[in-house]
Amino acid sequence: MAFTGNDTSPGRRDGWVSQPDGRGTFDILWSCLITIFLCTWVSLHLNVPASHEEYRHLFFRKMRWMVQAIMAPEFVLAFAIGQKVEAKKSVEQFRDLDLLRGNASRTVDPASSRRSCLQGAGDRLSSLLNKVDMKLHGEQKDTRWSIRHAFYANMGGFVLHPRESAAFPINAKQLHWLIKQGYVEYPTISSKAIWDKSKADGFQKSLTCLQTGWFIIQIVGRAIQKLPITTLEITTLSFVLCTLVMFTQWANKPLDVESPTVLTSIKSIAEILIEAGPAANQPFKQTPLDFIDNQSPSWLTEVQPHLRFRAGPRMRPLPRLTNDRFPVIGAGPDAVFLFLFTMAYCGLHFVAWDFSFPSILERNLWRASSIAIAACAFILWVCETYQDGHRLGRWERWYAKLSHDDRGGRINTMEKTRRNRRFIPVWEVIVMTPVTVVYTVARTYIVVEVFLSQRSLPVGAFNTVQWSEFVPHF
Repeated sequence: MAFTGNDTSPGRRDGWVSQPDGRGTFDILWSCLITIFLCTWVSLHLNVPASHEEYRHLFFRKMRWMVQAIMAPEFVLAFAIGQKVEAKKSVEQFRDLDLLRGNASRTVDPASSRRSCLQGAGDRLSSLLNKVDMKLHGEQKDTRWSIRHAFYANMGGFVLHPRESAAFPINAKQLHWLIKQGYVEYPTISSKAIWDKSKADGFQKSLTCLQTGWFIIQIVGRAIQKLPITTLEITTLSFVLCTLVMFTQWANKPLDVESPTVLTSIKSIAEILIEAGPAANQPFKQTPLDFIDNQSPSWLTEVQPHLRFRAGPRMRPLPRLTNDRFPVIGAGPDAVFLFLFTMAYCGLHFVAWDFSFPSILERNLWRASSIAIAACAFILWVCETYQDGHRLGRWERWYAKLSHDDRGGRINTMEKTRRNRRFIPVWEVIVMTPVTVVYTVARTYIVVEVFLSQRSLPVGAFNTVQWSEFVPHF
């Protein structure tokens, strides 16, 4: 008799089935795409939006910056490094105000005064006053200007509302001037309160770090075992490296803040400008406090006029601080690090120089694009470093240190020439226009090719890493 049991389905039945060896095209695409999305979406820390903007405005703005991060992640990284440099400068600038606040607090410390009056009231009361004193000093220390306050201010976290005037955002440098002139009170918002405004989700960042970390381990494992790596994976690895550095630079910048902190002033903006003197006589382009800091250089105010079109906020004063302000990094260690990292990012594409491509033409175009990206990035750095030195008067200051003849008169002449010089000279436009076009074409080809190459990959690209080879076993 044949034993049929409770089996009601005809055909072959198997018990334990082992996991298939290898990976498919979908596995490669899914792993890379989810990593790229996490690297370009979660890592973006944009400025505070205007109060009238809806969610769709924020969504499409972040989408535009996500595309920018995909096409040129090294430029977004430059923004992150530059913003941290400016935040550190702001902390240095606010030290005088923090020192004045500390001296005033020690002069009229209510807890210390009560302690002196009740000195003989018993140990229990003295202990209670000590706790209150520690709490007061702890809160005061938390409200001192920190790098988190600086990031928050420079992203439009503070809005000035003068008497009988429309409110507008201010940055850290403008806020410092307003406090020093006595137009607004020192903001009492604590570092913790600023971070409470942030939408930074620990789960999102942890997921991003886990995914990017696992992706790096996979690439290293494939390289050790000499398994083929696809161009899509190499490109994704470049996003991963940029993202890890961006996380470190934006570690103290709040994420997706929706509502700013309003600072009121009993003075109207007209009174503030009159009292500021001749420096505030020129018409403003962004906010009435342009004479303190005009958010320059930026795409909106310097680059777009050369292109004969305007975009972004059309309201004046600006309802929000735009995200397109070019960071002034200077000539310090941060600039050196950014230059070396940019060159390393461009050089990463040379890893695929001898990869197997679907055709010889595609391989040659990849090689040409890799060379073009590296060359364009280097030319951009040379031009911008030279011109930035003129904008900031760096060459004049260095000349003053090296030269000893006619120092005062010649330096004054150089300073006047620098102020009258156009922010973007004609020669830079002539040089950078073809460089930008070549870079855009080369970068576009690389982005397109990494997906086109998936149609024909080496057989070994579908083999998975044998992790057992890395674990000691019998």
